[in-house]
Amino acid sequence: MEQLKSNKKVPFLPQDIPFNDDQRQWLGGFLAGLHTRLLVKEEHVTTTSSTTQQIKPLTIIYGSQTGNAEGVAEEVAEIAKNHGLTPQVQDMDDVELDQLCQSERLLVVTSTYGEGEMPDNAQALWDSIASDAAPRFENTYFSVLALGDTNYDDFCLAGIQWDERLEALGATRVANRVDCDVAYESLAQEWIAETLPTIAQKGSHGGHEVMPAPTPATNKKAKPKYNRDNPFEAQLIRKFTLNNPDSDKETCHYELSLLSSGETYEAGDAINLLPLNRPELVEELISLLGARKEQHEQYDGHTQTLQKIFTEDLEIRIPSKEFIAEAATRSGDQSFIAHVEEGTAALTDFLWGLDCVDILKRYAPHAFTASDFIRLAKPLAPRAYSISSSIKQHPNEVHLTVASVRYHQADRAHHGVCSTFLADLIDSKSKIKCYFAPNKHFSVPHDPSSPIIMIGPGTGIAPFRGFLEERIATKADGDNWLFFGDRTKANDFLYQQELEQMQENGTLTRLDLAFSRDQKDKIYVQDKMRAQGQALFTWLERGAYVYVCGDAFRMAKDVDKALHDIIEQHGSMSSAQAQEYIARLKKQKRYVRDVY
Repeated sequence: MEQLKSNKKVPFLPQDIPFNDDQRQWLGGFLAGLHTRLLVKEEHVTTTSSTTQQIKPLTIIYGSQTGNAEGVAEEVAEIAKNHGLTPQVQDMDDVELDQLCQSERLLVVTSTYGEGEMPDNAQALWDSIASDAAPRFENTYFSVLALGDTNYDDFCLAGIQWDERLEALGATRVANRVDCDVAYESLAQEWIAETLPTIAQKGSHGGHEVMPAPTPATNKKAKPKYNRDNPFEAQLIRKFTLNNPDSDKETCHYELSLLSSGETYEAGDAINLLPLNRPELVEELISLLGARKEQHEQYDGHTQTLQKIFTEDLEIRIPSKEFIAEAATRSGDQSFIAHVEEGTAALTDFLWGLDCVDILKRYAPHAFTASDFIRLAKPLAPRAYSISSSIKQHPNEVHLTVASVRYHQADRAHHGVCSTFLADLIDSKSKIKCYFAPNKHFSVPHDPSSPIIMIGPGTGIAPFRGFLEERIATKADGDNWLFFGDRTKANDFLYQQELEQMQENGTLTRLDLAFSRDQKDKIYVQDKMRAQGQALFTWLERGAYVYVCGDAFRMAKDVDKALHDIIEQHGSMSSAQAQEYIARLKKQKRYVRDVY
């Protein structure tokens, strides 16, 4: 037996053994089963003994609004294992500060949301660590990866603040913070490659670090098959306009096929589309740069035609900060230069609505070559859209609700890159490169009896159409309340027939509508919330989840203010108590936002 166990060879029966075929078969099966049991026992002994081995814990926390930071954190954890580290990834909402300060090795991955704000899931922890009562982190080694967008003034501010605060509390930085733009993947990889080997050598390695090895997760998310570098192609099934012809807006419904991809999604997820730039914009820009579309230039380590680079690879409509600064310098325009140097909202107002072509025409004609522009431009970023369907209701399909961006400025027609790519350039024969972006917090409650309150004006209705379809498909019996608004009921009541049918059949328990231009004084969703404040607070008290989708800069802030006021008024609370109430909702994932 000992020899059998150590050699790990499957036992076999000699050919001349004096048994018939049935006896041979029974005995062979018995010995094979015995062999397997011995191997399992040996493996169990080995595994059990390994749980007492010394390990080096690594805490990885993430602040994420759309899921990118979470994805990077998970990737860091996988690679950390190759450096002898035992990683633990935590949502910042699930972290207690008194435990975090005991971490010897800490990595922070966070995005910045809105105008330099912390992501929703990071706000409570940040408030704690930013307070005067925060504990010291003298025994902590750390590094920060910040995700952001250079088009915003407060680029990567959340990551900057975490980096500075940890240092102020006594933590030791093992690698400099890296600030990533929208194309964050390569910089994130460089940060990982630099940080993990260094932090693995820090901290204690003695006996007090010994702790049981973690049980492998059984529900670990599989790494996505498709991503920005490897998108799948979805064919357009159909599209139609949701507004009536008399509307001054164009909001379109799109249905894409997933049949060739094998992909799936959850209600509340987003999808990233990789658009192409409009042909007429490509031609106009190439002409302004004094170049030819068949001219070859270097980009991303490859020699390609300008037409290909400007159509598929570069953001040629929205000017980068680097291009704006260089255009100001080369223009010699003192007003332009002064606004760039000031670098505040005044610059945004100064250049409002202008694209790269406008800036070149107005301030720097003939001042740039094609290679100059390529050097200063940003990569053409994917556009993320909230999914407006449930795959349970529409197998092998994904639906989108997209407002087309069109306006006139500087005597030219301007078009949103992706919205009008979909509206104008895509037909039923076209395929769109895309990949999914899971949003695990922005999803219907696991308990089907939980009530939900959905606040989504305009295209913010998108995920809530998916939520309602999901509730129908799963026969969820929880109450559903939707606040929807737009300009006019006659022209802009998106998905009117569907929503009214859901109200009639009881799927929509309540439907409150706010059409801002149907009366003298404008009415918005936050006004409807306040009008129903007592009922809304009653729903919260019985466990309702609150979801908000739409504009981050005005609507989401106004809705948040209204929610605080409602809780304060109808819950008979002070302002501080209402803030604590909201913080608990966020901690319980009962107040979540998908805002942009």
